[in-house]
Amino acid sequence: KPAEQTPGVAQVAVQLLHAAGVPGDVLQLAHGAGETVGAALVAQPGVAGVVFTGSTQVAKIINRALAAKDGPIVPLIAETGGINAMLVDSSALPEQVVDAVVQSAFRSAGQRCSALRLLCVHAAIADGVIEMLQGAVKELVAGDTSDLATDVGPVIDAEAFEAIYRHIQRLKIESKVLVAPVESVPIASKNVANLIAPHAFEVSSIADVKAEIFGPVLQLLRWDGDPVDVIRAVNALGYGLTLGIQTRIDSRAQALAQAAHVGNVYINRNMIGAVVGVQPFGGEGLSGTGPKAGGPHYLYRFCAEQTITVNTTAAGGNAALLASVHG
Repeated sequence: KPAEQTPGVAQVAVQLLHAAGVPGDVLQLAHGAGETVGAALVAQPGVAGVVFTGSTQVAKIINRALAAKDGPIVPLIAETGGINAMLVDSSALPEQVVDAVVQSAFRSAGQRCSALRLLCVHAAIADGVIEMLQGAVKELVAGDTSDLATDVGPVIDAEAFEAIYRHIQRLKIESKVLVAPVESVPIASKNVANLIAPHAFEVSSIADVKAEIFGPVLQLLRWDGDPVDVIRAVNALGYGLTLGIQTRIDSRAQALAQAAHVGNVYINRNMIGAVVGVQPFGGEGLSGTGPKAGGPHYLYRFCAEQTITVNTTAAGGNAALLASVHG
């Protein structure tokens, strides 16, 4: 069952799989809202497992619904969102940082579960990185995705637009505006529905980052001191999907990766576009259950293991082995 906002993509994908030989009774497609069709599917007695990609809130609803069902305990694999951070130390190359930030925060209009939400920049280079980021964002074109010149398209629907807009209005009051369009309303001048131009705000504390904003909105924090303390503060948010690290000190990168409670760590590159089979994807905590999609343990989650133990001495030993010895 796809999200109700994207039925066409799922329809074509299922048609292709059927054409490739997957039986119709093995792969079936159900369209509709999660609150009705999705809930009905989860409640079906014959459902042996559930795989879900979406919000943490809905994943918890599904988990509770499965736990309340009579019958066998049903496995759930949930891949949800995250307040994904990128830590930048003073040794990082600013040009490389800004390129990775623009891709990670604003590509796909920030509508990726792996997208960058919180940029933590060392105070010694923060001003330079901010200035360069502001210049880079000014070069982005927000508009209709049918135009090849467009860099940032609209968000998925009006409901998403309204939710992001409320966060932007809150951040304008609570934080320092670093990047925002000239217009008072976060819509580009083009007449495109649900279009939000990239925004960036400076916050004073990681604890101020209250929720994942699923759109082209970046929050930035200046830090100083021990970078491990920054990672611990990010861990304390409870999410654990992706983390970016920008540093030219290899030992620091490895130490920070070890300290982070996240599923996927990206060092000196962007934080999006995990490749199946090469970078198995998934998180922990509020970001999901695991095992990772595209990884070696995924299908095993739906398998039942059986152990058979035989006492061969109860029958006088292994008759076939004894026969071969005496023969």
